[in-house]
Amino acid sequence: MCLVSQCIFTQEKTVSDQDTIAQIETLDAKRAACILARDFAGLEPLIAEDLRYVHSSAVLENKAEYLAKLASGHYAYRSFKTLQREMRVIGDVVLVNGDIRIEVDVSGTPKVVNSRYLQVWVKRSAGWQMASWQSVPMPQA
Repeated sequence: MCLVSQCIFTQEKTVSDQDTIAQIETLDAKRAACILARDFAGLEPLIAEDLRYVHSSAVLENKAEYLAKLASGHYAYRSFKTLQREMRVIGDVVLVNGDIRIEVDVSGTPKVVNSRYLQVWVKRSAGWQMASWQSVPMPQA
């Protein structure tokens, strides 16, 4: 008998899963590039209308709030560096678990944030969109 959680973690990735993962990697790279370039018109279709974005500070924002803070300069991202990540395809949902280093100015204050995150991409009529981001600070080594 196979428990659901065991099946998710031990299941081999199919060609279809590999194609989906490649699509998500491309879209996430575009998302990061749009944020760094302040290309909010390019970013907007990558973000789901029902976005829930939880920063490592525990601040929760919806799509309108998150995009408004980006556009106002409240968040001015300088770099994203993925330290590691794993993707799991579950139908029309992709769960991304990873560690990331983010350099950002928050209200003009420079910060370096090392976070462990869960990102959720969903496939909808508009295509793949990021529906959730939740991160927590990583302990310093």
